[in-house]
Formats: sequence, structure tokens, C-alpha cells
Amino acid sequence: IMINKLISILIFQFIFLLENVIAENNTFQATVQTEEVINIEISPSIWVSGNVISQHDSKISSEVEGRIISILEIGDYVKTGDIIGKIENTRYQLNYAEIQAEIQPIKSLLQFYTSEAERLNKLTKKNNAAKNQLEQIQANKDEAIAKIKLIKSKMATAYDLINRTIIKAPFDGVITDRYKSIGERVDLNDEIVRLVNTQSLEIQSYIQQESLAYMQVGDNLEIKVDSSIVNGVVSKVIPVADSISKLYEIRIQLDDQIWPVGTAVKVASPINKRQNVLAVSRDALVIRQSGVVIYRINQQNRAELIPVNTGISNATHIQVIGNISLNDKIVVRGNERLRPNQSVKVINDLDR
Repeated sequence: IMINKLISILIFQFIFLLENVIAENNTFQATVQTEEVINIEISPSIWVSGNVISQHDSKISSEVEGRIISILEIGDYVKTGDIIGKIENTRYQLNYAEIQAEIQPIKSLLQFYTSEAERLNKLTKKNNAAKNQLEQIQANKDEAIAKIKLIKSKMATAYDLINRTIIKAPFDGVITDRYKSIGERVDLNDEIVRLVNTQSLEIQSYIQQESLAYMQVGDNLEIKVDSSIVNGVVSKVIPVADSISKLYEIRIQLDDQIWPVGTAVKVASPINKRQNVLAVSRDALVIRQSGVVIYRINQQNRAELIPVNTGISNATHIQVIGNISLNDKIVVRGNERLRPNQSVKVINDLDR
């Protein structure tokens, strides 16, 4: 093993020297773009699983009993207040009409008691008999008023039931499931459809206990799907572990709705405090069989090949450990075909 390792080192040194010799004799000037080595704070992290979910995802249920006479199809979009479905309401209309009919006789009595009270009120100044009759009429009048209030309350309840036969969307969304069809009978609280808002999205993820101490509302986290990485803001941290998985739930707000509901994502969950490190753009790294290298531009405008080790990273930069210093100019464009000691022309206003 030691012999093989020694051979690998010798081969790498030989290639390094050979490339230097070739570059010295190479008069071709490469056009490159550079960025400086910077000192930034990066938090060591691990990737954990997450899912894109909707902030509004509801199973809409019936609030009355009856037969469905209309209902939307799967895939239909609705706005807040749009009609999702209707339940046959004849029974509720008849109940409302029956209660409404009860109020008219009471109103007639109230009108009689009111006029009689006015008449007796004039007679009370002349005899006590009229006064006793007035008290009785006034009691009857108060009773009629109370009955009218009770009937009006019953009417309001009956009218509310009529309104509830029309199922309306509580928010904008799309019908993703339909549990009942036209002609089926539903009971109170039977699920009718599933409504999902596809615009107001967030990420649901679960973190380990070691990450909980370094996670706060307002923190920026990296979110990754395949090779795409964006930043999200932690909107909720629930410091109560699941009884089975022992993981803690977090929610992450997305500014741009770039992924559909249900997309599986990876979340960079911090496992330690932020660290100040020397870092370069991810584009600066050149991966070779012998290891990772970067190209530094010296004062003679020549490319120096620097072997490095990589450390912690974020969406745009990665820690590098090697013979580099703060503010060194590192090639980030045009480094794929560079050769050690090759002359370069630096143009930093190229479109990236």
C-alpha cells in the first residue's frame, strides 16, 4: 500500500512538472474570469429530507345532510367563494317556510297588545281597574316580543342551513381529490373534495436533536433539488420531538414557487456554530484524478496551479484548505483548459 501511494505521489509530481514545461513554451494567452478568496461565515451542515407542501391543504366536508346535485371535477381551479358543490335543499327550504309562517300570528297579537296598552294607559288615570288590565296587557306584550325573537332566531338557523347546502371554496386552489359524486347522499361532516392551494407553498422537514440548538426562525437555509439550489427562510421551529422518530419539525418559507406540491427536497441542516473560513466560488474548483485544484493568477498574469482540500460550503462558496491567502485572485471561468504557468488575460465583466 505504501509503495502504491508513493508511486501515485511521484506520478502527480511528474505530471505537475511536465505541465509547467509545456505551459512555459506555450505562448497562447487564455481569457479567464477571476474572483477573490474571501473570508465568510459558513455553518457546518448535513442534508436532510423535506417535502414541498401547501400552506392551505384541506378536505372540504359537508355541513348538512342530503343528496349531492352538483360537484366540481378533479383538476378544476377555484377562487375563494366559488361554488364547489351543491346539496339538494328542498327539505331545508320547507323548514324555513314553516318557521316563517309561525311569526305572523305573533306579530298580530303584538300589534293588538300594543294598541290596547296605549288605550289602557289613558284610563289608568281615572280608575284602578284599568291599571290592573294594563299590567296584564303589558305582560302579554312582552311575551309576544320574546316569542318573535325566538322565532327569528329559528329562522336564522334554518336560513343558515339552506346556505350550507352550497359548498364554497374557503381559499384559492385546485380540486385534487373527489370523494363523492352527483346523486350520492352525504351525512354531516362527510368529506366531499380535497382542495389544495398551489401558490402558497412551504417546505416541511425534520431535523435531528443536534441541529435544534442551531436552528432559529428567520435563518436562511439552502434547499436542493437535483443540481438546483435556492435559499429559504425558516418560518417555524417546533421544539417537540416526534414520539417515534425523535425528530423535530421545521417549516421553511419559499419566496418563489419553483417546485410543485409534493416535490422531494434536501435541506441543509446546521450541526454546529457558524465558522469563519477562507472560501472560493464553487466554479473555481477543478476536479482531476489526482485531486482538487484551483488556479491562482500571480502578478505576472500567469496561472498557478494550487492543490487544495475542500471543507464546509454553502450554495455559492466552499471552504478551501491549501496554499492560498485572503484576496488571492482565483480563476472561476476558463479554468477547464488552463495549464500551469500559462499566460492569461483577465476579463471580469463577462456575463455569468
